[in-house]
Amino acid sequence: MTVLVTGVGFVGGHAVKELLATGRDVVLFGYLGGTGDAAGELPEVDYLDYLIGGGLRDKVKIVVGDVGDLKQMTKAAEDNGARAVMHFASMLPGTAEAQPWLGAHVNVMGTANAFEVAARLEMEKVVWASSSSVFGSRSAGPTGVVSDQSMYDPPNAYGAAKIMGERMARAYARKHDLNITGVRPMRVYGFGEHVKLSRGGGSSWLSNLLYKPAVGESPVEVPFGRRSLGFLYVEDLVSAMVSALDFKEPEGSGNYLIDGDHRPIREAVEFVRRLLPEAQIDLNDDDLPLAPGATLNFEMKTDSSGATAAFGYRARHSMEAGVFKTINGNRIHAGLPALEEPPEAAVRP
Repeated sequence: MTVLVTGVGFVGGHAVKELLATGRDVVLFGYLGGTGDAAGELPEVDYLDYLIGGGLRDKVKIVVGDVGDLKQMTKAAEDNGARAVMHFASMLPGTAEAQPWLGAHVNVMGTANAFEVAARLEMEKVVWASSSSVFGSRSAGPTGVVSDQSMYDPPNAYGAAKIMGERMARAYARKHDLNITGVRPMRVYGFGEHVKLSRGGGSSWLSNLLYKPAVGESPVEVPFGRRSLGFLYVEDLVSAMVSALDFKEPEGSGNYLIDGDHRPIREAVEFVRRLLPEAQIDLNDDDLPLAPGATLNFEMKTDSSGATAAFGYRARHSMEAGVFKTINGNRIHAGLPALEEPPEAAVRP
């Protein structure tokens, strides 16, 4: 199966790696940091080479274009025989809040175009990145847990755009018999994330914790010391999304929360200190002032059982396992020796 992948950011880059590993052919579509349709000087593709280990241009087809341009996206899919779409292209919360028109162009119309292309070409599947930001403080209700059925309560324009995507997915599934799976990830982290911090995700403190001490840069200040986080390792998320390509939605479309190992942030800091005892890491119990559009939704307690039942999602990486792999990836890329794996960092089979 050939999969059209839109948006090659941090998570999308790992998804390309997983798709190739499972034998799929991949067509990359998006701006990719350049112009034209050649694979020349494209920063996003350079990032993928950095993430995957080189040679990407020989493994995928690259088409530079605008996800807001339906004709361009349709041509990229049709010319390359794509039978599925994996849609990541998105403007993240801080940037979407600062530029609402552009945010809507990318986050609403880009998603509509991904569905429209799949409908026009009668594709087998669409898997796309919605967001846990469709939920907010009122979503948990009396149980204190957010589930796939919780009410919408978007805290920002980004979350509202994702709700629009979920509503459009339902309409396309009904009108065009498309099969569409949306995932709603919590806070995703992993090797390569620090490259993408300029995109406006609003939580660079976690990436800094896992990058700067690993490469010998300190001090590092970590806020939110009184809070917890669902540590979702990026490989677990993309494995779920690739599995969803083979899942047949019984009602045509569905949306699923994807959470990781819900743990106190303090425990992650303590684990990094054990791995890197020379690092200077200052843990602050106070919350970091948030930029416009940013939220603390990453602290929500969530139920991922729907994704488990539907397409077998399982968080194989504990907080320790994901943090260890991220730190070692950063060290190896920086030319530093890998750390010895502690027993608690083993990945679940």
